[in-house]
Amino acid sequence: MKKIITLLILTTFFKGNSQCPAPSNINLIDNINLLSTAELFWVENGTATTWEIAVVPDFIVGSPLPTNVWATAATNPFVLTNIPPINGCYAFFVRSVCSVTDVSPWIAVGSTICTLNEFNYLVTLSNNNFSTINSKIKVYPNPTSDFLFIDTIEKQIQKIEFFDLQGRLIKTINENKDKYEIDISNLQSATYLVKLSTETNSETIRFVKN
Repeated sequence: MKKIITLLILTTFFKGNSQCPAPSNINLIDNINLLSTAELFWVENGTATTWEIAVVPDFIVGSPLPTNVWATAATNPFVLTNIPPINGCYAFFVRSVCSVTDVSPWIAVGSTICTLNEFNYLVTLSNNNFSTINSKIKVYPNPTSDFLFIDTIEKQIQKIEFFDLQGRLIKTINENKDKYEIDISNLQSATYLVKLSTETNSETIRFVKN
């Protein structure tokens, strides 16, 4: 059975130039155990027509970021073949190639066998992209069962999106405010990602619904 994994805008700054925008909304169809293949597809946010792909087998929390490119893709989607099945987590990285000397930051997604901790570590890596507003947004309490409060300083939040850990959009709020009291009592008990977007930046925060 094909399993599709979505990881939204997971950007790491191992290597990249801000003039070359990173792709986003990376998806993985994991057929590693059945066919030794993995199909990746993503959203290109610039004008790149080629992308570099790196694969890190046995990825664990604290693993180094990729230093070698596995393949260069000229198509999106792109299928990787001859992937040996392993008992550990595979991390797949994609970045846009804008010119010979200009590449974007990486985005990444983990295979179905990755643990929740490994998935959350990939999410944590993405927070480097949002450090300019990270200290100015407060999300509390965490964990919570009924209401989630969000306060921001200086910049109003224009959109709030809730995703589950499979990347499915659960809830969207479109309001220009600096304080929110959000009723989440109807959500199932689980871990969620909340993406907060201002006029110029975005930040993704993980929270637990009891």
